[in-house]
Amino acid sequence: MTQQVDLIFRYRIKDGEQDRFEQYLDKVVGVTEAEEPYVLEYHIYMQADGTVLQHERYADEDAIYRHLHVTAEGQADWAAATELLDIMVVGRLSQAFWDAYDSPVVSRYRRFREIARPFPASEPAGT
Repeated sequence: MTQQVDLIFRYRIKDGEQDRFEQYLDKVVGVTEAEEPYVLEYHIYMQADGTVLQHERYADEDAIYRHLHVTAEGQADWAAATELLDIMVVGRLSQAFWDAYDSPVVSRYRRFREIARPFPASEPAGT
């Protein structure tokens, strides 16, 4: 079974905080892409009403801690600019993690069944 952990956040950008949210993106997304191979996926989606869904996939629990450390300055901008609605956590995490990060807006999911496979390589058109 995989040690990967998925964090799925739903939040809104606070009124008047769009610029600070953009600062968060500028500080975190580039660093994550360039320097954090243990962050396997990082997606941000927005609904028409401004609600944001952010999906992050980590190699393991330690990767979450490393990401938070590397991106600490940007994380402060995110916290100041957003109103957190809920977080879904998928995967196994230690009690130490829960002691530090659990809150009433967190839902915990453990993997019950799974199928995992790599995406097949794309074949050239016309083959």
